[in-house]
Amino acid sequence: MSEIDSLNEFYVQENMQLLEQLEEILLVEQSGDGKLGKEAIEEIFRVMHTIKGSSAMMGYDSLTKLTHSVEDVFDEIRNGLELSHDKWEEVVDVALASVDFLKEEVLNVQDGLLPEASIDELHERVLRLLNSNDENSNEDNDDDKLLEIKLPKDCENEKKTQTTQVIGEKYLYIKVLFENGCGMEGIRALGVVTMIDGLCSVMKTIPEDLNIECDDEIIKDGFIMYVKTMKEQCELEKCVEETMLLKSYEIIDVTDEAQLESIFGIVTSVDVKDYENDIQDIINNIDENIKNEIEKEETENNETEKDEIEKINEALKKEIHNEPDKKEVNQQAASPHAHNKNNYLTVNIDKVDTLMNLVGEIVTTESMVEKQSQLENFDSDNFEKQARRLHQLTNELQDVVMSIRMVPISSTFTKMQRVVRDMSKKTGKIVDLVLIGEQTEVDKNILENISDPLMHMIRNSMDHGVEMPNDRRESSKPEKATITLEAKNTGGDVVIIIKDDGKGLDKDVIVKKAIEKGITSKSIGEISDKEAYNFILAPGFSTNTAVTEYSGRGVGMDVVHTNIRKLRGSISIDSEKGKGTMIVLRIPLTLAIVDGMKVEIGNEIYIIPSLNIKEVFRQGVYDIVENPNGEEHSIIRGNCYEIRRLSNILGINTERSDDGIMILVESEMGSACIIVDGIIGQQQVVIKPIPTLLTQFEKVQSSMAGCSILEDGSISLIFDVNSIINKLY
Repeated sequence: MSEIDSLNEFYVQENMQLLEQLEEILLVEQSGDGKLGKEAIEEIFRVMHTIKGSSAMMGYDSLTKLTHSVEDVFDEIRNGLELSHDKWEEVVDVALASVDFLKEEVLNVQDGLLPEASIDELHERVLRLLNSNDENSNEDNDDDKLLEIKLPKDCENEKKTQTTQVIGEKYLYIKVLFENGCGMEGIRALGVVTMIDGLCSVMKTIPEDLNIECDDEIIKDGFIMYVKTMKEQCELEKCVEETMLLKSYEIIDVTDEAQLESIFGIVTSVDVKDYENDIQDIINNIDENIKNEIEKEETENNETEKDEIEKINEALKKEIHNEPDKKEVNQQAASPHAHNKNNYLTVNIDKVDTLMNLVGEIVTTESMVEKQSQLENFDSDNFEKQARRLHQLTNELQDVVMSIRMVPISSTFTKMQRVVRDMSKKTGKIVDLVLIGEQTEVDKNILENISDPLMHMIRNSMDHGVEMPNDRRESSKPEKATITLEAKNTGGDVVIIIKDDGKGLDKDVIVKKAIEKGITSKSIGEISDKEAYNFILAPGFSTNTAVTEYSGRGVGMDVVHTNIRKLRGSISIDSEKGKGTMIVLRIPLTLAIVDGMKVEIGNEIYIIPSLNIKEVFRQGVYDIVENPNGEEHSIIRGNCYEIRRLSNILGINTERSDDGIMILVESEMGSACIIVDGIIGQQQVVIKPIPTLLTQFEKVQSSMAGCSILEDGSISLIFDVNSIINKLY
């Protein structure tokens, strides 16, 4: 990997983490009146400042400009700017829009592209925020222009380029040293120049040209800047301190007359009174220039309006004739950001230390085991003792590695705050999202795959479940609806509950639609509530009569069901008309390892996850009852359970035996009994994807969660118990 690629990778990793952190602050830290706390404002300012600095160092000017303007907004707020409730909402909206834009551009960088999207519209929104709260901003800008008054060209005994020293203006020498071996010192120096550009004017740098190879010179002598500024020195110091891989710096006032004259062009002994008439002429010229600029801007605005009208007309023509824009077609054809994705984990250093210690102990114990087997006087007891110790260390190593992969679900839950906020604004519904158990930890791979299903279900609750404020008042409900998102651990699974207090599901409407679509042939009276609610998971199912921005196409819950199945999870739905709906997702904590029971069916070995096994019955202790439809049942402690023979599910032709071993399995969908030929034992297995050759068999694809390689090198399929039970309901 080249140095540039490595720097890009670091840039993407750091800034995506910062943007996720920023979005969480904006969504979570708002108080009841919509305001952000002092600490939140300081943190947002710091994050924007960091992103600005790293973008400047990479030469991404548009991102630097946008983050700098957002940083200015929060700088004004932290310096005491008072905002109304509506203005706070606008500030958060603009900040979130900036976060979305920056995420998209950072992902472009990850894909090896340069940030190229226009920031004009977003930047204009940010500037409007500043201008609307600073009535004197234009006057201040005019004052800034007047500070740079040049002396007349015909001033006697003075250089043509010299200027008078402005009161309050400081002239500073800045020297920056980077950490040894940091690399790309020239680019880092350019980043420093860009970072402080908004606070001062850089008059001279050493080296002068940072676009040529100058790393060695900066390593030897440091990077030097001569700047002039109206700001306090502490502001420059704070800005320079944000430089990445900074070793040290110094900022000194320039008082030497020779340096002031040669570098800054300052005349230290000029009597301004001698040039009163000339200054008046200059002021008149400034007025004339301002007038010309206004006329020029009006002309440009008129031309811009014409261009916009032409663009709108062209877009309308394309839409009428169904001619999609080529750029849009290309963007849809190529899935953006689908490649070059790097995943990172932030790991507690204590876990890494524990991991290193375990590896050291394993190496030592392994050598002792090998030595025992090579001794002439072989001691079997000592060998078994060392082997048990090695097995124990391996288990501990596995636990530590798994704990490293576990991350809190809070980051995904926080994204749902954004979904609720945006939909509330667009639909006019007032909704409060309550988060419970957001510190519950799950495998990082699972976390990445449940974001979309959760988003679909939250959008469904907002669109289908929650009523409009007027409708809720008529139903004697509070205007503000509540959606609860809860996560908790149960054994080896994580359970996620999505619950709302909306209008609930209408069983009659759902069943009627299911019959129309041919999903079921049963009558309404034959269908249980749970079975009816599960119809909404069917592909293409929707009760909406019209397609809206959020629903009506019948793909939402189907996508949810498919994604949860891929995670070896299950989904159950419960609802009460007029009271609300609850959806429960049950997903394994990890996709990598599972405790399983090895069972024998025919001549093959299969694995059933131990978490789904409730009880095992040996031959002869249970009875089988067959109903007129040919379905087998068994009554256990007064409860009737349907029996499924795994050989029938797999289509294996074996002689029917009533004296096989029966296993009672359960999930949130219900319980059932399965019969196998024999039980071999219990074992932890590593789950692998089902081989491509076997995926062509529908029964294998629909009934198996994966496969594992056994100790003899053979492949054993792992049953998906949730799928088996789901077929019964």
